[in-house]
Amino acid sequence: MKPFCKYLLILLIVLAGKISSAQITMQWQMGMSMQMQMSMMARMHSDGNLKYKFFVTMADSSRKEVTSTILMDKSTHKNYLLYVDKSLPKGDTNRNQRIYPNQTISIERSSPLIVDLRAPVNTPREKFYKGIAKDSCWMFKVLSGSINVYACLSFETDRYFDEGTIVGIQLHDDGPIVKCTEENLKQMVGNDIDALENIQRKNYVKAINKYNRNRRKEAEKAAGK
Repeated sequence: MKPFCKYLLILLIVLAGKISSAQITMQWQMGMSMQMQMSMMARMHSDGNLKYKFFVTMADSSRKEVTSTILMDKSTHKNYLLYVDKSLPKGDTNRNQRIYPNQTISIERSSPLIVDLRAPVNTPREKFYKGIAKDSCWMFKVLSGSINVYACLSFETDRYFDEGTIVGIQLHDDGPIVKCTEENLKQMVGNDIDALENIQRKNYVKAINKYNRNRRKEAEKAAGK
């Protein structure tokens, strides 16, 4: 084989290998992106996302009552509520309106009346769930303590919630709400060994619970309890 033909053959093989590798990488990235979208869509249909009557505080401080689940816009990947203006005929294009987080200050809903067994007399009470508006979702507090945890859905109890819906964590009530990442969480827990061990295992919620428990014990010891 002539040297020129030999080099040309080698070049074609190398290029073919690069194209194949690029195609494989692109297909893998597309597959991962689709998997993440499908996972989030599945979470939006979880038990924490039933149809509720939300009291919406709009950006101009006006109030609306919206009965809706929290939906996701597939094109923008932002959550929204579907407001149906029943004063308009069904054929009117403005009858169904999407309300996005950036159009609001917050949304709030109440739970059904429950009996408070800790009260001196068993009395029914309402619990309210408030979502703070952020860029792409509303953030509901699902865990409270030295570290607070926020999710994009309003779960009925902090004993169970889908960890995949966590959108933010906060050190103390006056701290900034930041993304729940390993690095951010490590900065919050400092030298707490129990928490760090669970962060290492990627058990972020367990790490937060350990940290909050340890801080409560320290506070009780300092108070002499």
